[in-house]
Amino acid sequence: MLKKLHLKRTALLTALILVALAAFRKISPHSLPKQNLQFFKVNIEEMYNDDEYQLILRNPVNCPNRFFLTCEESSVNTLLKEFSPVLLEAKKDTTITIKGHGDLKNKIQIKLKLGDPNIPLQTTTVLKSLPFPKGKSYKLLQGNNSGPTHNSNLSRYAFDFTMSTGDTVTSTQNGYVVGVIDGYEGWGHSDKWKPYANQVMIYDTSTHLFTMYGHLKQNSSMVEVGEFVTMGQPIALSGQTGQASEEHLHFNVLQADDSKGGLKSYPLDSIGNYKVNKLKRYQTMSN
Repeated sequence: MLKKLHLKRTALLTALILVALAAFRKISPHSLPKQNLQFFKVNIEEMYNDDEYQLILRNPVNCPNRFFLTCEESSVNTLLKEFSPVLLEAKKDTTITIKGHGDLKNKIQIKLKLGDPNIPLQTTTVLKSLPFPKGKSYKLLQGNNSGPTHNSNLSRYAFDFTMSTGDTVTSTQNGYVVGVIDGYEGWGHSDKWKPYANQVMIYDTSTHLFTMYGHLKQNSSMVEVGEFVTMGQPIALSGQTGQASEEHLHFNVLQADDSKGGLKSYPLDSIGNYKVNKLKRYQTMSN
């Protein structure tokens, strides 16, 4: 009887230790970053002369972008609604003039969304390459339309691969680099960590689709905004930054839309040599 009781206590203690270890692995040792990093700097110029305010907006990247303008002054905000959102093609600029409302320098807020949802997509449902070098193999940690995180408008058709920190990430397509964030360090399990993942964004001017490579290692980017890259070219190193309870690469194909974030996940029929609807969680995938 005493022996059975001892065995039960040992089993209970072992279970509690395992639960505690699992919980500990999900507790981040890092503090949230104090600064929000951006894909690129929006180029603006403001001038005021003879009761005329001018705002010059410049799109510095190789994809169309939408600029949403607001102002706390209600009369000015009403005027801005006539311009906003301002759609600028790749590498283009425009000037907005407002008369009779005084000097508005530093009073107009600008929010940017990538892409133009009104451009018809050159529909493609096939990516010929996986986001890692030829000859490499990794397991599919999480696939399309699945828990815990691939079930939103932004990530529904994303792929997570079990790549370790320092493994090479490669581009799945030809295109221009339109966004690089690689200054973040650390990770966390909660939603508060979502904005703090290092990532590279590439725009294919033929399909008008974006590819995003996320949770990258700090300071590991091998490309710069404005650079043209080709399929299979190394672009960064995998890591564990942002909302990520373990090391992995988050890969997502995106299209511009009118949602709050401005992008939504785009479905594929096949990626590399694999039919997407046949993929299984933890399946090994080779490039």
